[in-house]
Amino acid sequence: MAGTLKKPFEGLRVADFAWVGVGPLVSKYLADHGAEVIRIESSTYPEALRRVPPFVNDTPHIDGSGYYANFNSSKLGASVNLKHPRGPELAKRIVAKCDIVTESFTPGTMAKFGLDYESLKADREDLLMISMPLYGQTGPWASYMGYGHVLQAAAGFNHLTGWEDGPPIGTGVAYTDFLVPHIAATALIAALDYRRRTGKGQYIDFSQLEAGVLGLWTAIVDWTANGHEQTRIGNHDSEAAPHNAYRCKDGKWVVVACATEKHWEGLKAALGRPEWCDMDRMRRRWQRLNEQKEIDRHLGYWFADFTRAEAEDEFQTEEGFDGPPIRKFTTKQVVELFQSFGVPCGIVQSAEDLASDPQIVARGHYWPLEHSYMGLRQYDAPGFRLSKTPAELTKAAPTLGEDNEYVYRKLLGIGEDEYYELLADGAFE
Repeated sequence: MAGTLKKPFEGLRVADFAWVGVGPLVSKYLADHGAEVIRIESSTYPEALRRVPPFVNDTPHIDGSGYYANFNSSKLGASVNLKHPRGPELAKRIVAKCDIVTESFTPGTMAKFGLDYESLKADREDLLMISMPLYGQTGPWASYMGYGHVLQAAAGFNHLTGWEDGPPIGTGVAYTDFLVPHIAATALIAALDYRRRTGKGQYIDFSQLEAGVLGLWTAIVDWTANGHEQTRIGNHDSEAAPHNAYRCKDGKWVVVACATEKHWEGLKAALGRPEWCDMDRMRRRWQRLNEQKEIDRHLGYWFADFTRAEAEDEFQTEEGFDGPPIRKFTTKQVVELFQSFGVPCGIVQSAEDLASDPQIVARGHYWPLEHSYMGLRQYDAPGFRLSKTPAELTKAAPTLGEDNEYVYRKLLGIGEDEYYELLADGAFE
């Protein structure tokens, strides 16, 4: 059925000036669902993500960044030098053929080239534009620059991430880069619905900071309502115990999170009902929240003693032990055991694990696409499936200026002679 229906954003064209993480991910949602997204860049000041590893064959190259490629699949690529005398004009001509403009520069950058919304909407009243700088278009921080690691600190995530007696730490990745695009895309879709109903365009002043703050769970509410400042508690949780990661014999870790009495009863059954589980101070959840270190100590011993690195014998007997055989579990078997008793748990997976994860593979998350420089590579699909019109990754990310001939000659109608004159003069650099 998907092949017979129009894709959700089919017929829309996007001029994508955004860069790094947030902006490109927003336009990728549109591209994967049918929009024609034109990624507009310049070799005179390359998109920052093109210079970020991992690179194919570990060799830096403007077209070899896997990071950039994964954020920009399904898009076309056009290059324009906005500092060339004709650069802004060419960019405006591209925008005139588009329905949506996305950008994520510091406020005022687009206006320097006459590409701000007020200038652009003069030729297209139904034009939509979303600006996605770190802190929005107004306020005392509006002109500040930074990346995702700066933003996750500003948005309060680092304050909540780390150990009780340690300094604030990040999340290992620019976490907000993967959180706020969902909110920005939702705002953009709402503006599209408004345009569909009214025929009018709209400008969206999007703040990555404000969108990031929405991911703080209850921290701000807890402060404003109770005057209580939440802080770092490692892997522990204020509502669940146990709630931690435990190391197995094979070096892998298993995460266990018991938030209810039913979870706790399942854990006791899975462990064989050891005596420590039935101590008075372990009987109620609110009591266990105060005993998390004690619970971690016991579970740490259990995972060290009752797991094994190899899947050979189901039972092993400890040397000098004359009782019944002691069962040893592989990490995978531990998870299966705990899950069979209704205990929320899972393996801490690495990138290598995720590449072949049976759940992800079964749902067709990874798409093989042929990149003109990097060759055949795997790309991430969106994390959701529309039942009738699912996403389709139509092409690998563009190399710099890969689709210039289509954009300038076919879309804009520039003649061959003029096109090559502009090319020779550096307008497409």
